[in-house]
Amino acid sequence: MTVNLKSFIRTYLAICIALSAIAIYQTEEQTRALTRIASRYKWAVLIGVFALNVIVGIFVYVSPQKIFPFLENSEFKKPPALALKILGIVLIFAGFPFLWYVKFYFFGKALTALFPLLWVMWGAASIQAVILKRITRFSWPAVFMAALLLNGIVFQIYAIFQPVTDYPFSLGWSEASRFYYGSLPFSQSIYGVKLPLSIWHGTRYFLLSIPFLIKGLPLWADRLWQAILWLGLTALTSWSLIRRIKVQDRITNWILGGWFFLFLFQGAVYYQLQVMVAIILLGVSARRPWHSLIAVLAASFWAGMSRLNWYPVPAMLAIAIYLLEEPFSRENNFWRYIARPALWGLAGLVTALLGQAFYIVISGNADVSGFTSSLRSPLLWYRWFPSDTNPLGIIPGILIVSLPLFALLFWTLRGRLNNLHFVRSSGLALMLLALFGGGLVVSAKIGGGGDLHNMDAYMVMLALIAAYFMTQRVETESAGRSAFEAAAWPLITLMLIVPVAFSLSRIVPPISYDRAQAQKDLSALRETVQSYGKSGEVLFMYERHLLTFGMIPNVPLTKDYEVIALMEMAISGNQPYLDKFYSDLKNHRFAAIVARKQNLDANSGDFAEESALWNKLVAYPLLCEYEPTLTLESSNIQVFVPRAVPECPLPSPANRQP
Repeated sequence: MTVNLKSFIRTYLAICIALSAIAIYQTEEQTRALTRIASRYKWAVLIGVFALNVIVGIFVYVSPQKIFPFLENSEFKKPPALALKILGIVLIFAGFPFLWYVKFYFFGKALTALFPLLWVMWGAASIQAVILKRITRFSWPAVFMAALLLNGIVFQIYAIFQPVTDYPFSLGWSEASRFYYGSLPFSQSIYGVKLPLSIWHGTRYFLLSIPFLIKGLPLWADRLWQAILWLGLTALTSWSLIRRIKVQDRITNWILGGWFFLFLFQGAVYYQLQVMVAIILLGVSARRPWHSLIAVLAASFWAGMSRLNWYPVPAMLAIAIYLLEEPFSRENNFWRYIARPALWGLAGLVTALLGQAFYIVISGNADVSGFTSSLRSPLLWYRWFPSDTNPLGIIPGILIVSLPLFALLFWTLRGRLNNLHFVRSSGLALMLLALFGGGLVVSAKIGGGGDLHNMDAYMVMLALIAAYFMTQRVETESAGRSAFEAAAWPLITLMLIVPVAFSLSRIVPPISYDRAQAQKDLSALRETVQSYGKSGEVLFMYERHLLTFGMIPNVPLTKDYEVIALMEMAISGNQPYLDKFYSDLKNHRFAAIVARKQNLDANSGDFAEESALWNKLVAYPLLCEYEPTLTLESSNIQVFVPRAVPECPLPSPANRQP
């Protein structure tokens, strides 16, 4: 990856100036909001530093006569001593705790905006790049790209491992429920009864079930395993892309792999989807048609057991690779050229449907209506735009992710589009458009829209296409024509800084909790449910993982009405399922129900529609027939028992009943 030094330094200065200007604006806005803070002067000084950065940056940008020769002559002829290398590595890694200190102690809760922290990271990366330059003697652009990506990767890894804790209760409304669903393939040995598998995300729970091969592992081990899945499968997919493209330059390979690794986390692209992406990247080859077909079938079968909107994705990725690597001129016949992609598309879709049918059979679910519940869910179009659910919004968010890559593609293709036959370019564009539109629709489904993860297939396709063009690995129609133009450094910088900024935005303090209080809550909950369990069924609507990991023993599992399933049935309007739930409540089937504290006023804010439906279809009927007998304030858990006389606590029950 060759970059002109003058282009590199001008881009560096331009972005530094832009970051400083936006940081000034965000710091001033935050300072105005803080009418009384003892350290207000600190932010004035900080704004002054940002302003000085803008002035100096502009001066150097327009008068670069001194800085360019300095950088051009800064090549180190002798390798550094071992002690200097060790010191350099220590200083590089010192940048990470420094950024941590700035965010949580210097900025603290007063300055939470992204761009001031991004400016600090830019400065830290500059120092790290100087050290890397001395240690490795790579080019200035290469070491700066490496420093940028290193910061993003370190903090992304931290964000993934951050939930690995021994806290006994769920970290979110459904966090630990995932491990319960992962236990279901081994339900006979864990619960003493054969239970049906989850009707959603089957492959995710197959992957999460692996730790249950070892009996007695605690909850933190399963949290650790999920972190390993995130990092390991994302790294595998990134390595698969590097291996696929086969760039000879080692530093380019590392930078491409690091960028792709961070890019996938912007959605994030879930690890179970990455399994089929890796299969396609490793298995598809235009020179090995049968090998390619097997890869498409295997990945499509996996997709069929995963999610409905992923069914065509393996074949589409394989077709994209074919269009990027195979010139139309090699066949020079439309029907012969599209025969293989057409076969992959048809075979992939059929195999995905077979994968779904196979999973339905092995899942053991008597009622299969839940497998299509997502098709009946309402669509909330406003979530395309900034809202309480997603302050960034789906469309603005995906545009931020996409625009650097589209700008790169435009630059690469300008004036050279005739090097790519119309069938190839239109095929790539149509697949991108289809995945983009499909992702937008799925993101608007109630229950979604909180982040970009439903744009996952589109993001993978876009990144794959951009990687081929960026590395000039796209086969042209004629060897006699000029190749596609190399990507410009400003575009590469923007392409790198966006996923790095996403990773920085996810830096949060470590999870801490009062261990004594948590154990006290767990003991109180254990004693209560064991007591009620002697007289009847105990429903763990929430916190079912406490049974999975033996933290509450001697309580038989009731398989119905787990919180994820109940929420999905509520938002999809599955009336037969809800009617059975209401009947069980009315008949006081359960001696006790373990749930979170029900907040009937939570009908606004993020996921307002979901909260309103939950309150109307679940919480209100529950509180009519059951009342809390135990409340654990620190963990927000309640145990509900049947009311002697039904009592509906809302002021207008006629308007709230299902």
